[in-house]
Amino acid sequence: MWIIRYAFAAAIIIAILGFTIGNSYQRVVINIGAKTYPDVPLILALFIAFCVGIVFWFAMTVVLYFRQSAKIAEQKKKIKILSEELTALRNMPLDEPDDKIGEKV
Repeated sequence: MWIIRYAFAAAIIIAILGFTIGNSYQRVVINIGAKTYPDVPLILALFIAFCVGIVFWFAMTVVLYFRQSAKIAEQKKKIKILSEELTALRNMPLDEPDDKIGEKV
C-alpha cells in the first residue's frame, strides 16, 4: 500500500513541477478589492492562493476540532450523570406492598 501512496505523491509532484516549468514565463494581473497588482508571475499567484487555502483550511479545522471537543465533553458529562442515575436505581431496595405478601398469584 505504501508503494501506491508514494507513487501517487511522486505523480502529483511531477505534475506540479511540469505545470510550473511550462508556465514559468506567464504573467498575470491580480485585482484584490481596490488594489491592482500588475505583472505578477503566475507561479507566485498560484503559490499565494495555495498558501491562503492552507491557512483557511487550518483555521476551519481548528474551529471544528474545538466544536467536537466541546460536544465530546458535554456527552461525557451526560454519560456520567446517567451512569450515576442508573447506579442509584440499581441500588434501590426492592419494596413490595404489604397487602400482596400473603396472596398467591
